[in-house]
Amino acid sequence: MSQKFTLMACLGMLLSGCAMFTPATESRYVSADGTLQIRGELVDSTGVKIFVNENKVIDEHVSLLRGDGEFAGTFQGKRVSADCSTTGGRKLHATTCMVAVGAERVRLIL
Repeated sequence: MSQKFTLMACLGMLLSGCAMFTPATESRYVSADGTLQIRGELVDSTGVKIFVNENKVIDEHVSLLRGDGEFAGTFQGKRVSADCSTTGGRKLHATTCMVAVGAERVRLIL
């Protein structure tokens, strides 16, 4: 029993450690050195726009049926991806996007 508990505790710490590498922001992120700015907008509850250094790289819509979407674009030769999902509840239409620009990953809340 204690081996299972130890294993579960280690897995929990590993998963929580992975989450720490993806900073959660509201709708804007600026890298530590200030050279990379990632910003997101939600338009009419389904339209997702992602900007990198004020250049629009993604302009798509999450699915009305599923409330999610995976999108891609490019910025200065780097692949930009956004995996977005919309949730209901108290804050209607809160959309969260995991955005990756090259090796930089950030979670935006739109």
